[in-house]
Amino acid sequence: MVWFQKNEDGNVCRLLPDAESEYLVRYHHFRSFLDHHRIALSHMADLDRTYYGSQPFTMQMVAHKCNDLFSEVESMVQILSMLSTEQYEYLSAIFRSLYRSVKDELHFASPTSTDPLTLEISQIGAVQSRIVGAKAANLARIQRELALTVPTGFAITTSAFHFFLQENGLLDKIDNALRHLAADDPASIESVGKKIQALIIESPLPAKILKAMEAATSTLSSDTAGNIHLAVRSSAIGEDGEISFAGQYTSVLNVPIEKLSEAYKQVLASKYSASALSYRLHHGLDEHETPMAVLVLKMVQPLFSGVLYSADPVGEDRQSIRISAVHGLGDTLVAGNISPQRTYRIKKSTFNVLETGGTDTSAPFPSETLFLRELWESAKVLEDSFQRPLDIEWALDHDHRLFILQVRPLIIADGTHEREYGTATEYADHPLLIEGGKCAAGGVVSGRVLVMTNTEAEGGLLNPYPDTILVARTASTSITPWMSKIRGIITDTGSVASHLASVAREFSVPALFDTETATTILADGQEITLWASQMRVYDGVVEELAKGMRPVKRPIFASPIHLRLQRLLDLISPLNLPEPDFPQFTQEECRTVHDIICYCNEMVIREMFHFRESVEHLQGAVHLRTSIPIDLHALNLGNGLRQGLTTCDDLNVHDVVSRPFRALWRGLSHPRLNWTKTITTSARNFIPRIVSQAIPQKNPQGGASYVLVSADYMNLGTRFNYHSVTVDTLCGTDPAYNYINLQFSGGADAYYSRCLRIQYMAAVLDRLGFETSTKGDFIEASLTRLDQNRMEESLEKLGYLLGTSQMLDLTQNTLEQVAALADSFFQDDDKLLNSQNENAPKGFYLITGNWKTAELNLETGILQNGSAFGSRISTGVSQAMTNLMGKRYQEMLDNIGAYYYFPLVAAMDSKMNDGRARVRVKPLSGVIDQAGGLAFAIRDWDNYFVFRINALEDNAILFEFKNGRRIERASTCTPIAGNQWHKLQVEISGHRVLAFLEDHPILEYSGSTNLYGYVGLWTKADSVTFFNEFVQERPDTMPQIFHITS
Repeated sequence: MVWFQKNEDGNVCRLLPDAESEYLVRYHHFRSFLDHHRIALSHMADLDRTYYGSQPFTMQMVAHKCNDLFSEVESMVQILSMLSTEQYEYLSAIFRSLYRSVKDELHFASPTSTDPLTLEISQIGAVQSRIVGAKAANLARIQRELALTVPTGFAITTSAFHFFLQENGLLDKIDNALRHLAADDPASIESVGKKIQALIIESPLPAKILKAMEAATSTLSSDTAGNIHLAVRSSAIGEDGEISFAGQYTSVLNVPIEKLSEAYKQVLASKYSASALSYRLHHGLDEHETPMAVLVLKMVQPLFSGVLYSADPVGEDRQSIRISAVHGLGDTLVAGNISPQRTYRIKKSTFNVLETGGTDTSAPFPSETLFLRELWESAKVLEDSFQRPLDIEWALDHDHRLFILQVRPLIIADGTHEREYGTATEYADHPLLIEGGKCAAGGVVSGRVLVMTNTEAEGGLLNPYPDTILVARTASTSITPWMSKIRGIITDTGSVASHLASVAREFSVPALFDTETATTILADGQEITLWASQMRVYDGVVEELAKGMRPVKRPIFASPIHLRLQRLLDLISPLNLPEPDFPQFTQEECRTVHDIICYCNEMVIREMFHFRESVEHLQGAVHLRTSIPIDLHALNLGNGLRQGLTTCDDLNVHDVVSRPFRALWRGLSHPRLNWTKTITTSARNFIPRIVSQAIPQKNPQGGASYVLVSADYMNLGTRFNYHSVTVDTLCGTDPAYNYINLQFSGGADAYYSRCLRIQYMAAVLDRLGFETSTKGDFIEASLTRLDQNRMEESLEKLGYLLGTSQMLDLTQNTLEQVAALADSFFQDDDKLLNSQNENAPKGFYLITGNWKTAELNLETGILQNGSAFGSRISTGVSQAMTNLMGKRYQEMLDNIGAYYYFPLVAAMDSKMNDGRARVRVKPLSGVIDQAGGLAFAIRDWDNYFVFRINALEDNAILFEFKNGRRIERASTCTPIAGNQWHKLQVEISGHRVLAFLEDHPILEYSGSTNLYGYVGLWTKADSVTFFNEFVQERPDTMPQIFHITS
């Protein structure tokens, strides 16, 4: 070691060494930590993407991903303890507590119920519905309370189902199979389902269940002489309620008593058919929440049978009932394999037969008037008892006795949005291809035809288009697994009363059945427009109709499994820690897994690179002055720093001679990048005011950053503007070993804006030759095997990309604008970093959305225009983004837009605890939503309340947003007229809020904490909404009017 004395101040200095062997051991631990950190962020991004995406998922997959995440974070805590003299026992305790909480949320306790294995229908009361299912419970209620005729029989309870699984050791096998299921892939669902079904069919029934079944059937045998045949039907928990499960489970008819055990296992196995699995997954129902009970009934041998709807399921007619009938058994009718032989529409109040029809109208059914009147009377009694429109299956036996076989709520599609289209008309250049058939589910949709001639064929559709309109011969429920992947359905045969019709209405998929000729008229790949409500199919895309298309309904959102994942993510995703320079940045302040990840990352960097007061302990780690706002520390692994540097030198980034670092830094320090620039009204200025109760920031740089360097190697880890960035690269003379790996995550914007930033980065990186993988607001990219000069060029462009990504204001951008920004990156102009909204209202923090001042009908106000967001981008941009990001990521962004895109502004200087705020709201337009609201108690864009109205839903709701996830606190149905002013007001006192509409109190809620924060304005999705007269009143102050100027 060379020592010398500087002449200027007499300090003793020494040459900077390369890393020593002891420190290299620590470096290897550090590299291992970085791997765990990278994988943990990836797992966390997977969970966030699962929550925000539209794809179904299983809790088994979530549990597996949570276990992997906790394994990585545990390793991070252990490595931190190894690198430090402190043991971080408190941090470990927090980790263990979070792990227990997550395990408790994921845990399913196998039932040890003492409930009976079978129950006769006469023994079933309301309490027993939890073990026999709604189908059996409804029949028991009809027999007990209404004195209508139902078949005799019994239920095999869910206790028997659990006992069967436990005795045969199937619980773990089923969970393991579902863990590996790709929930959005019909082929995977089919494969996994068949494996589970085989396990069930091959397993023996325990003697205890056989004995209980024999005892129950003996009571049926004693009722009458001769042979008895049975109908063995599903009655699963969750079936025949608000979610119908129409046709998803198996019914086995005409079963001899001696074959009951085989039929029972067939029904149990049908819980795992591709159709039932897909339906359950899309509705967000967990495997353990939907156990199977089975209903065993004495078989009715019908003269004719069918389905009765006590209201119009696709229109607004609630004053008449609709009956579909066939000779004999009705199973082929509800299965969608045939059309009804007779149909009737009867006025509900007076028994006037208003319409008749069907495929066979040559002669009336025997005793037609008598049985129709009895059906009409029964329907009125049932609807009066259940207090809602009903879907009723019935049968008339050869003795002309009417049996009620099944009753469930009728799914009624909302057709109010179609009023703007008026009546059917002709369109120039769009010939009418089909006119007629039966509307099974209303709506308008355009897309490309995919003809499916055999709906029962294994594998079914292999590769549907993104805009597929399925054309099939029959309305089979085997189409269910594809329901979320298609835009519409057209069939040759099938009934409005079929199970698939119910499913189509639940998913809001327009469906036209019974056209007779669709599969012969329409061709694969042909572009058409389906107007199901008017029973018309046009050639080509009719723009006048297509502009109002509504997206397929995603029942997964706000479902039980979705809410369960929300509770898990509340323990995982939120970042509560302040910036590292705050005194509150301690292990005691960690509340979530994300906090622990952030804390460990910061402390490991401190242990490795700085916060060592003694020069002797530096061991090669030095601080570098930079021209951009990051706190950078370097460790020289050999020939990475300029020769001759000493401990007395004031080092800067130009003292680093590592080739990859110099190249990256040229991009980061490009003259066009103004690192001191701020956007006055963006969310970026909102951040310092909401972090840690507005404690002034001592350091805006985002915590410590590090770089490991040698002559041709660099590993950079940095945090600026709330983004976490890692770049690992080798840039040597042999191209075979050269690579760049990038990891980028996080940000200070709302989730949708962060995802747009990832879209921008991926679009640029793709054109630079990188391979990219995106997960919500997380991206990984790699580039390999270029020569040294080309690697340096790529690193320079990567540095410039990282710089521009920090400076883009993405609060108001759409996918189309993001595509334009990616183009600007490669052009020699300043458009890229000058995308401010010149008409933005002054005095507001623009958190997200396209807010501007406007004048409408001589009134000045604030306009939020959501019409340009999300999926309504041009075909070219949409296709380009899909090719780049992949269909799944594109769908996720579309669904973030539809379900999680909440434009929000907060008024500056508007913080209050007690007081009032009011505003006038005018919903102007929107296909998905026409919403507007008054936001309050805004702590940040992920945590606030909003009182909102929606003209498409005719309701007012008080929502709380907690960690970015929406929770309904109070709601009411009330007419909300579009294109008219509505006055909203909230009155806040401590933790209580009272909401007013048109000066009338309509909603009230008391929270657990005081409702303190900013007030602001809010909309949703594609809403175009106008606001004015925004006023705040606080105690002992004059009312504050938020003047609207640009």
